[in-house]
Amino acid sequence: MAATNPPPIPPVPPEPPSMQPPGTMPPPPPGGVPPEPPAQPLPWEQLGYPALEGLYETAKLIITAPSQAFARMSLTGTLGKPLVYAIVFGWVGIIANQIYSIALRGAMMGFLSGLPGYNPKLMFGFPIFVSVGFMIVAPLFVLIGVFVWSAILHLFLMLVGGAKTGFASTVRVVCYTGTVQVLQVVPLCGGFFAFIWALVLYIIGLAIVHRTTQGKAALAVLLPIVLCCVCVAIIGVAFGAAIVALVGHLGHFGR
Repeated sequence: MAATNPPPIPPVPPEPPSMQPPGTMPPPPPGGVPPEPPAQPLPWEQLGYPALEGLYETAKLIITAPSQAFARMSLTGTLGKPLVYAIVFGWVGIIANQIYSIALRGAMMGFLSGLPGYNPKLMFGFPIFVSVGFMIVAPLFVLIGVFVWSAILHLFLMLVGGAKTGFASTVRVVCYTGTVQVLQVVPLCGGFFAFIWALVLYIIGLAIVHRTTQGKAALAVLLPIVLCCVCVAIIGVAFGAAIVALVGHLGHFGR
């Protein structure tokens, strides 16, 4: 009588992820590539990370590698940390801007005081105590600016069909883009560079977190700015026409 072979032993199924030791990657699928490990969150968002070091490392990552930074940005949880981040850098930018304004005003007063007919009451600009008060309440204005600008961006992103995630994602992008406010410490041209780089970061960040194209993100960022410039130009033209008409009427009555 011929000997029969024993039945093959079925392979042991892999343990479910919940039963595997911590830090163990799940086994790769048959014939596939192993999954990439999840990216670490931003240093500022990591629990136990030193605060100042987290601010510095996150700012450096957003400035030098924005795509990687926004990909690592958390889209869950509260908005507390992103808002604190925005307040810190927005506050730095406002303080630097006001200090330069005070210094410029002092230099102008020193120059004009030597001219004949100088009247300090006609000097332009706000008094120093107004600038100091503005620096004190600056965090409140930063918070208002974050939510107002986020609402505008999210509205236009919805209009162009690019809003794939919630409003909180847009707020997070605006908060971390506030990193550029540190460029305000550069006199004269710092504000201009901050504005240009902020536009670039908005486009990159919105495209990543909303999983849309950079074209739609660019439209959402640039359209409100273009509309604002058009409105200002229309108001300027209307105001100029009114002034010309008023001068013409006064010249007619003076004859």
